[in-house]
Amino acid sequence: MKRKRRFLIVIANLTAVLTVVLILSPLLLLFLNAFRQTSEILKKPLGLPRSFYLGNFSHIFARTSFTDNLKNSLLTTIITVFLCLCATTPAGYVLSRFSFIGRRVIIIWLLASQAFPGVLMAVGFINVLKSLGLYNTLPGLVVLYMSFTIPFCSWLLKGYFDQIPISIEEAAMIDGCTRARAMYKIVIPLAIPGLIAVGTFAFMLAWNEFFFALVLLQDSKRYTLPLFLARFLGTGGAVEWGYLCAASTLCVLPPIFIFLAFQKYLISGLTKGAIK
Repeated sequence: MKRKRRFLIVIANLTAVLTVVLILSPLLLLFLNAFRQTSEILKKPLGLPRSFYLGNFSHIFARTSFTDNLKNSLLTTIITVFLCLCATTPAGYVLSRFSFIGRRVIIIWLLASQAFPGVLMAVGFINVLKSLGLYNTLPGLVVLYMSFTIPFCSWLLKGYFDQIPISIEEAAMIDGCTRARAMYKIVIPLAIPGLIAVGTFAFMLAWNEFFFALVLLQDSKRYTLPLFLARFLGTGGAVEWGYLCAASTLCVLPPIFIFLAFQKYLISGLTKGAIK
């Protein structure tokens, strides 16, 4: 019996290791090709670098608009995350703690809004932004991203606030706290994992989004990093693989660091927020 159990454990561990290797292999290949010249990559796409060639990175920083596009992405992403947290925290709290007419309809609509592909609303979004004078601007892109993040994140935080006992707030209000003070001093600190999950979701959406940035932004000086990466696709389908891998490596590092730093809170926030 013990031998059979040990055998099953070994098989499970080997399967898990194999799965991780398969998942991470494209990322590893990206990192390795970032240090190879395009000619070398074309000759042997799956080969190892003969020497660590840094010319791809020097070209990215010296001869392209990577720095400006990085600033655009950082600015857009940080503002989106900040505004998303400011809007969805009170929204999720109200939906969790108060009963009012139309509350159930609002909650259902928050979920239903995620069922429609954003591309269906592209024309409407662009027309609205043009009428507001936000077309071809980074603030317009932030407004667009907010329309995607607020519904889902409000629902997610509502579910997380449901897990926090209301008796804690009631005890604080008995001791003299107002509801607003109890919220900001007691509930929000307890909801930090949920807030991190929401912030991470908003960050990933704003950092990686390509289609709406391509449609909205016409000036290359306002491009974000996903649009910058598309520049390496040349005429006739030719791709500068060395430069593209180097730039892609720089682009994926921030999400990786954020996930590694907050994975504990992220998993907790997503699981608790999804359970009613």
